[in-house]
Amino acid sequence: MHPSFCDGGENGPELPVSVEDILGRAPERARLAYTSLVTNADSRYDAETGWSCAYITQQALADEMYVCLRTATRAVRDLRDIGLVRVLSWPGARTETQVRIASVDISSPFGPVQAALAGSSKQQLIDKAISQLVATNRELEALASSV
Repeated sequence: MHPSFCDGGENGPELPVSVEDILGRAPERARLAYTSLVTNADSRYDAETGWSCAYITQQALADEMYVCLRTATRAVRDLRDIGLVRVLSWPGARTETQVRIASVDISSPFGPVQAALAGSSKQQLIDKAISQLVATNRELEALASSV
């Protein structure tokens, strides 16, 4: 059994993947944007969801990072590509930028998948966490834009 397993309940054991491990896949500009979003005065952490929410424009983010708008936009895209940021926008409302703070738990209710996860390398678990985050974020972003 993998040494970092936790008792996951109905979905079986969980393997937590830290945000720091996922951020290790991102370029420096994305790590800087992540820090700026998390430490922004308007950012509010929700312990229940593991996400922090901020209403910050990309221009304000660029100003906070001391970079041009193009670099800030690329940094947010980099973070979206690895699932650590999702941007929810509703017609007639302010755009909400959500940033993942808590670790991502990888689990499965199926025994064979649990066994495969237990034998996975750290890099494979990071890949799985990114894939899981990106899929969930795409669903939520699509739902928000269709409201």
